Amino acid sequence: MARIKLYTVDEAERTLPLVKRIVRDIMGNYDEHEKRLLERKKFPLTPPPGSRTEENAFALEREMEHYREEVLRHQGELETMGIELKDYRVGLLDFYSRYDGRIVFLCWKNDEGDNLSYWHDLQSGFPGRQTITPANRHRFVGMEPGQKYINIK
Repeated sequence: MARIKLYTVDEAERTLPLVKRIVRDIMGNYDEHEKRLLERKKFPLTPPPGSRTEENAFALEREMEHYREEVLRHQGELETMGIELKDYRVGLLDFYSRYDGRIVFLCWKNDEGDNLSYWHDLQSGFPGRQTITPANRHRFVGMEPGQKYINIK
């Protein structure tokens, strides 16, 4: 059983200034990790012990670990807010909400600005995104007063 936070569209949009900073940090750290990984692949899997090659390979591995830990730390910040990161490269994430009595995702990607424009069922994912319109915007329900989380199966 998972504990989740539900957002209205307005509530999710109010978090976007902070979320955007976190996502930029994630994307930047992920990119740096991938650059180090490509550099590391230029070295032998097991460089000669005590060699400059080994020293450089180990340095790259330490840097990769640092960037990986930063990505995970920032992802943890989003998870604490009840937000799921779906893709490190493009900054794709989902906020839980309730729509017509069922749990759904409000979907946002780093290049989509300051508003949420899409939602989808839990199972349909990004390809199943549907538009948030003025007519349906108010139908996305957040937490009841006094609730912090709900449990879902």
